[in-house]
Order: sequence, then structure tokens, then C-alpha cells
Amino acid sequence: MEAKTSEDHLKVQKMKKKVLRKQVRAQHTLMRHEGIKCVSHATQSLVIANAGLGNGMSRQQLLRILEEYGAMETLLMPPNKPYSFVKYRTTEEAKKAFNTLNGKEVTLEDCGQDIILYINFVEKGQDTLISALLLGRKRERKI
Repeated sequence: MEAKTSEDHLKVQKMKKKVLRKQVRAQHTLMRHEGIKCVSHATQSLVIANAGLGNGMSRQQLLRILEEYGAMETLLMPPNKPYSFVKYRTTEEAKKAFNTLNGKEVTLEDCGQDIILYINFVEKGQDTLISALLLGRKRERKI
């Protein structure tokens, strides 16, 4: 019995490491391609990797998932991108969504494919960059 518990613990640890690795990779990709910096402290705004229009997540499905954790001010889903941005009314609501959804497996309603969500906090001052991304504009500098 104890061997099984130890084995389960190792599996959980491996899964946590994998989620962290994928989360960091998503941070680097967002910074490299869009100039948007993720932060380690909690904010009202989150970027959700693997939950974008570009990989088959519908706005309606994402809204249903996110509204469980609090009142949202905005949900931005840039066209053809595999990520979305959400801004909650409070930092506490964003933290609750982060803690519950980061590393969570979700089945896309439209195609039945299973995906894993990777979530990071985004600094409040990045709103201009995110809006520009949504409009498809190129940014020449970081704000």
C-alpha cells in the first residue's frame, strides 16, 4: 500500500513539474512573439495558453469556464492565436482562477480534443499591448 502511495506522489510531482515547464514556455513565447511580459505576483489580468480561437476554444466555452471564479471585466481572444486574456474585477478572483485552472485538462466542445490550460499573471500596464494585439497591430516598443 505504501509503495502505491509513494508511486502516486512521484506521479503528482512529475505532473507539477511538467505544468511549470509548460507555463514558463508559454511566458517566453508570449514575450518573444507579442512583447507581453508575465509576472510572478498576482494581478487582475491573466493570459490563458491553449485557450484561444487559434486552437479551437470557443468564446462561449471559455466564458463558462472562467465565470465560475468571479466577475470578469474583459475577455480578449485575439484571432488565430492559441491564447486568451481575461481581466477579473479583483485580484482575489484572478488568483482563484489561476490556482484552480492552471494545469487543468479541458475538452474542446467543438472537436472533442483534450487540452491543458497554462495560466500566467499579466501586469496591469500591458493592457495597451493586449488591445493592440487584438486589433492586429504591430507594436514597435514596449509600454
